[in-house]
Amino acid sequence: MRIHTFKNLPVLLITLLSIGVAQLSYAQSPRKNDIIVKRDSTQIQALITQMSYEKINYRDLGTADSAATYIYLDKVSRVLLKNGKTINVRDSIQPGKVPTDSVGQYADLNNLPTDPFEKSIVMANSDQLRDKYEYHHNKSVDGKTGAIVFTSIAVATLVSGVIVTAVGEDSDDKKFGGALAIAGPAFGIVFGSLSFNKYRVHKKKADKVKNELERRGQSLTTFKLSPKFDPLNKSGQLTLRMTF
Repeated sequence: MRIHTFKNLPVLLITLLSIGVAQLSYAQSPRKNDIIVKRDSTQIQALITQMSYEKINYRDLGTADSAATYIYLDKVSRVLLKNGKTINVRDSIQPGKVPTDSVGQYADLNNLPTDPFEKSIVMANSDQLRDKYEYHHNKSVDGKTGAIVFTSIAVATLVSGVIVTAVGEDSDDKKFGGALAIAGPAFGIVFGSLSFNKYRVHKKKADKVKNELERRGQSLTTFKLSPKFDPLNKSGQLTLRMTF
């Protein structure tokens, strides 16, 4: 009596891979963005995370590898939201508060780094550095997780392929087992390497930001308690924010 236990394995594997590819494609599909129009008519393609009477917190989608940042409303003319609404900023908006430390305060302007990222670090104020650290730290965690997942896939498919080849009795089972033992690890190693490289790059950047904060004697963690009014939802709130 012939064993046909593994006859449906190719269909199952193709289905699982198709679901995975569909999910990756969906996750990587571009999002509609908000537009911040400045008073000098220049525009920022942005993902707005919060808007108050004082400033707009956002990520600049027009800049690669952009960390969270903000712009004071006295520099903004209007905001075009991705839901189709337009917010016109009143001319009576008062100038925003000066950050705890100003841009370039800790930089040696006569001896700036040539590397763009290192230059952006020394020129940033401490609040911006904390945002940069949070961004790159989270990216490094994502990369590390991806490396573990794809490495696990490589090992699992290799073992499965060996088992299918050993247990299957006809040529189709053995061919499928051999293909699985080769293609699965190749897939896992390629994407695992990309994920590990993402982890390595962002961890290095996060460490540089942390070192700069330590050089300034600034903490990675800040606590902010402040009342806000959100014009997007027309609601008030008392916000406690911890940044690290």
